[in-house]
Amino acid sequence: MSVRRSLSDGGANRRDSYPPPIRVGNFSALVPLSGGVLKKVDPLLSLPRAVVRLALFCLLCSGEASGQGWIDLLAGDPVSETDLLSDLRTARITYLGEMHTARSHHRIEEQLLSALASGGAPLFLFLEMLEPKDEPFLSRFLEGELSFEEFSQRIDWASRWSNYRDYRGLLRIARAKRIPIFGLDGPVPLFRRIARRGWQSITPAERERAGLTRIRFDPLYQRLLLLLLPIHPGMTRSWLRRAAEAQEIRDDWMAQRIVSALRSSRGKDCHALVLCGAGHLRFGLGLPEHVAIRSPLPHRILLLVAPSQTPRIRAPSSIRNPQQPLPIPHAALEFIGRPLADYLWIPPKSLPARKSFRRDSESR
Repeated sequence: MSVRRSLSDGGANRRDSYPPPIRVGNFSALVPLSGGVLKKVDPLLSLPRAVVRLALFCLLCSGEASGQGWIDLLAGDPVSETDLLSDLRTARITYLGEMHTARSHHRIEEQLLSALASGGAPLFLFLEMLEPKDEPFLSRFLEGELSFEEFSQRIDWASRWSNYRDYRGLLRIARAKRIPIFGLDGPVPLFRRIARRGWQSITPAERERAGLTRIRFDPLYQRLLLLLLPIHPGMTRSWLRRAAEAQEIRDDWMAQRIVSALRSSRGKDCHALVLCGAGHLRFGLGLPEHVAIRSPLPHRILLLVAPSQTPRIRAPSSIRNPQQPLPIPHAALEFIGRPLADYLWIPPKSLPARKSFRRDSESR
């Protein structure tokens, strides 16, 4: 396997052709977009066309008749699961971006969690779908004192995450392999207030109590966010800015949780698997950049392409908006100038089979 150069690694391990990350807070996608509405945004639109064409051509020609598998977005080639895992084990943090309602994504997550846990190094699992206040009951579940159903009822998970049952397999694997789990999401009432009134409405004392004293807003991230926001006649420019502030602060909150756990006495030698909506991770902005500001640990970003016909669910409660985002032209994203992620997973039947590809080529 060739030397892997990550989207995030510094020094000699960073691709010189891409600009370095901006170290001033970030934006990847809106809270409303981390729910089912993500399915209307084509994940491949964010990739340079040449990289997409090369990667898909290589995948189709490599014998993947079902048109599924992992693509190394820096190399532009398909990558085997063995080589992927080998590379992930060199990083401290693996970010895995899902579409919450895609059941095929949950199966991939379960496989990846099991594989990483079998590598020998201790592992932490961080979940956007849970909050720190859930952890006392989570500990009881991991110790076998509560069933999945009992745990879910104790934290009233159904009221916050309507497809919570899709994470049953992931939690059971963590329990079987004794993997600690951390809830990432933060104080929803605070995020709602920021979305309604803006960051300036939060007093210095409130910021101090919440541990949100290092908030800085990244212009690149905010520009991306303004493109990804669902638009309807009721939305004003000021609403968009407040929603952007709420998302940045939510990312910063989650970053604090990750860094704090990895700096603890039991976490200093651990690998972290961070599971969240893909919108928090695109282009290395959002959550990965907030973590890097505090602790520049080597990491990899993996995104899962949404399959077709994925059902919608209620968006996370920090901000609610039923509207779909407008289609985003490829050229509108060229200002970002960096790869979408380190690796991209193409689901089954999202690409034509090799036989159809040949027939289409011969017919021209």
